[in-house]
Amino acid sequence: MAEAQVFDARSGNKSSLDLEGPHFTTEPNEHVIHRAVVAELDARRRYTASTKGRSEVRGSGAKLYRQKGTGRARVGDAKSPIRYGGGTWGGPKAKPARYGKRINRKEARAALDGVLSAKAADGELYVLDSLAFDAPSTKQAKELLSKMELKGPVLVVLTEDDENAALSFRNLPRVTVAGPHEYGVYELLRAREVVFSRAAYSRLAGKES
Repeated sequence: MAEAQVFDARSGNKSSLDLEGPHFTTEPNEHVIHRAVVAELDARRRYTASTKGRSEVRGSGAKLYRQKGTGRARVGDAKSPIRYGGGTWGGPKAKPARYGKRINRKEARAALDGVLSAKAADGELYVLDSLAFDAPSTKQAKELLSKMELKGPVLVVLTEDDENAALSFRNLPRVTVAGPHEYGVYELLRAREVVFSRAAYSRLAGKES
């Protein structure tokens, strides 16, 4: 059975916590995990690059000059892609959301559980007890991670009740702060260690409504 390392933020005492449930006992599937990462990164793209074709630029559709008798190369209207100010041929267009990379819920859940299970098996999951900051303090957060002997990058998962802690951890290099539903497979893979507050772990494990 996988275990998480529990660290008391006030006393500095260390203990362990048995991890149960599908979040920590799922066999990682590399193919599904890869699909989940591709889908997550694609969802973050804005697809704002967009060019205008010859039918979209302003200008007359009339032929610039007659076909024969001028001694010049034949030419069409001013909106031709080969002319300055004309439309673009083969340029990027804003991508509709429905054409993004997709993954179904079952696969997404399997990918997340697989990565969490791998982290648990490798001893890279931590739970913080007594995590109380009277006020935001980056120094206090740095000292806490130092006592835990984390090498980083670190993903710290906190609830909305840990606002002072979130403000403290977010200024540290190689530390990413996220809420219980604000991280995915990509963030888990980027982090070497994943630290949950006790409340955040309880939500993940389904022990809190």
